[in-house]
Amino acid sequence: MGYVIVKRDDAARRIVLSPRGPELLKEMGLVFDPGSVSTHPQDPGAADWDIAAAGPAAEAAETRWRPAHARFALRCECAIRVGEPPYLRAFSLEHLALQTTQCLRERRRILKSRLDPDEMLLSISQFPLLGTGTYIDHQGAPNGPLLRSQLLPDICLNSQPPFTLEIGGIVDRRGVVPYTGVPVFRDTNTVWPFVDEDLPADPYKGGILTQSCESNRDSACAMGSSTVATATPSAAASPADLNANGLPSNAPWDALLNSQPPPPSRPLLLEPPSNKNCVLLDSPLFGIGSGGVLRVTLCAADLDEARSLHDQLAPISAIMAALTAATPIVKGHLVNRDCYWDVQCSTVDDRSAQERGIVPLTTAKGTLLKSRYGSIDMYLGPDETRADPAFRRVYNDCHFTYDKQSFWKMKEDHGIDSLLALHVSRLFVRDIHYASENMLSTGETSSAMSGQEHFKRFLGCSRQNICLYPPNKCTSSGWEVEFMSLEAQLTDAENAAFITFIVLLSRVIISYRLNLYLPISLMDQNMARSQKVNAAGEQLFFFRRDVFGGRDGKSNGSGRISKRANLTPSRNTRPTSAGAERGTRGMNCSGVYAKAEYVELSVDEILNGSEAFGVTGILNIIFTYLNTMRLEYDVEQALRRQLLLVKRRASGKLCTLATWMRNFVRTHPEYQNDSVVSQSINYDMLRAMNDIEEGR
Repeated sequence: MGYVIVKRDDAARRIVLSPRGPELLKEMGLVFDPGSVSTHPQDPGAADWDIAAAGPAAEAAETRWRPAHARFALRCECAIRVGEPPYLRAFSLEHLALQTTQCLRERRRILKSRLDPDEMLLSISQFPLLGTGTYIDHQGAPNGPLLRSQLLPDICLNSQPPFTLEIGGIVDRRGVVPYTGVPVFRDTNTVWPFVDEDLPADPYKGGILTQSCESNRDSACAMGSSTVATATPSAAASPADLNANGLPSNAPWDALLNSQPPPPSRPLLLEPPSNKNCVLLDSPLFGIGSGGVLRVTLCAADLDEARSLHDQLAPISAIMAALTAATPIVKGHLVNRDCYWDVQCSTVDDRSAQERGIVPLTTAKGTLLKSRYGSIDMYLGPDETRADPAFRRVYNDCHFTYDKQSFWKMKEDHGIDSLLALHVSRLFVRDIHYASENMLSTGETSSAMSGQEHFKRFLGCSRQNICLYPPNKCTSSGWEVEFMSLEAQLTDAENAAFITFIVLLSRVIISYRLNLYLPISLMDQNMARSQKVNAAGEQLFFFRRDVFGGRDGKSNGSGRISKRANLTPSRNTRPTSAGAERGTRGMNCSGVYAKAEYVELSVDEILNGSEAFGVTGILNIIFTYLNTMRLEYDVEQALRRQLLLVKRRASGKLCTLATWMRNFVRTHPEYQNDSVVSQSINYDMLRAMNDIEEGR
């Protein structure tokens, strides 16, 4: 969980960021140790902050506070006991129901108790005015040596080496500071075409989020790049039957594993960048460590269970991104999207011109179609000795580049199965951004776990919507799967509800062996749709019609229904919130819907079910699971209350935070219908959000 510290000026009706994060950590007795190494791949400074032997750290020790890349943000992990890994060893549904919300409230109370009277603590994904006007206390001049940004001064960046080196590594590897363009929301008085005068459009500094002329939708892969990289089918991502030697037997695999992956079959679309109709960002800090986060780490019993969770949770990540959308304002403007996922993926995009397909390959290992941050490239599938009929090789239908040398080393020297070896070898086509001195040393002072630390550096530099982590010797943890696509919510109750949903869904996946597999290309389309305005209420997402089918080795359908509007509905129909037609067929629906393996469904239909399309609904399955657990009455009711919030959010009875913020701005008396969010509007909105969080 992450938080943002802001400082208000009631006389001037202005709220700015407060860069006191490192100072607050020291007040809680947390000190920086530059010689230590990280204990978690997603937190480069995880082990660099240790609890002091004395001082006020006693109460803070239960929450394990961590610094973030930005000085105005802080991170903290779930409630633990000193000496235990950052998860509950004695986990139970009782812990989940009764302690999650209390844990979130307690950690917020601890930090609030150390704030100044004019400071507030908010769990928001991005400060609305970051990068425009006066937005941070003691702001100073931009173009500093650390960030090299024309919008952000160096005071925004935590000056400790793990963070400066990672930010600098992104810029150095790309060769220039990457530009990111976020489409502006066009209101009645918005100047059109809109031009962001803060930054010049420079063809050598990246690209703008463009619209694919073929798919007629915003491409998340195009942000921060002059390439619209559309995923294309390729043998590079397809598993195959193995021959007697344990190697793939079909010709495409032989060609793939003995040479570099071929380029995409369709040429990449090259478009010169333009600053029209976009808000421009020019620093990785806009996307990494500058806002509140909500990540859920799940512990698996073994590698097989971890692979299953990795695969089955991936298709649900887009639905949860839409359901938790919380970022409709970027750099003081209403933007034409509600989520921050694709913006984050773009701002940390460090691909070189060769890797983006702009210039011919000479030194790079191949063309990389995605940023370090993005959706997964492939499913892991089951181990080759434990076949799962629900997994089919056609699901891995997108091209990606991997490191051939590391693949064969794992495959031949260590007996790693092909899919897992491909998954790991993907990481080695990218560089790590930094390494501490003791990781590189080879003498007696070298770390005993340097190999594991190096591998965690590669993991930490490639953050996807679902991440798989190996066992950690430092914390004695086992295999872990991290769910990354959630956006931080305003209140602790909301955050606890979505944590509960993800944890219970993981238990249901294991207990009921759900089959949520989608082709990777459809999952990428879902992620792109989840970014749009009011995606939770208006967008349709590809999803399996029958999540219990397909495990007999046969397909439970005949493919997908790509456009519901082209189908003839039944006689009695009415429009749905997603703009499609809902029929009156029962759960045993017939016709083309019954034959479809995937259908386009709204978030409401995916989570709450649909009789028209024969969809059970994820929440209904979870409720059935709770009925079989024979829980104590108070525990079951607490879990159902948390799930009720998710149910109402999915049905549209409760709006997303992004919708609430957009409506607040557009109905504010000072709003000029020009997409601009002024200091006074931002002041009123953040004060209202703080009042809601405090229950006033």
